[in-house]
Amino acid sequence: MAAEKMREIRISIPEELFSFIIPSRTNEHLLRARKEILLALRSLIDARIESLEKRAEPKPETKKKIKVE
Repeated sequence: MAAEKMREIRISIPEELFSFIIPSRTNEHLLRARKEILLALRSLIDARIESLEKRAEPKPETKKKIKVE
């Protein structure tokens, strides 16, 4: 099966028009939401790094009980 090609379309809106369409309060919420998404991604990356580092640590030898007669 042939791989599908992806295209990206970007629409630029002049800031004056953007502020006319979207109230400034709404824009503030959108900016905070963008920041929260980035912080969430950062926490996912940090958790993954931590799990990889734990795997790389040498495991201590387990002690065995020996029965003495």
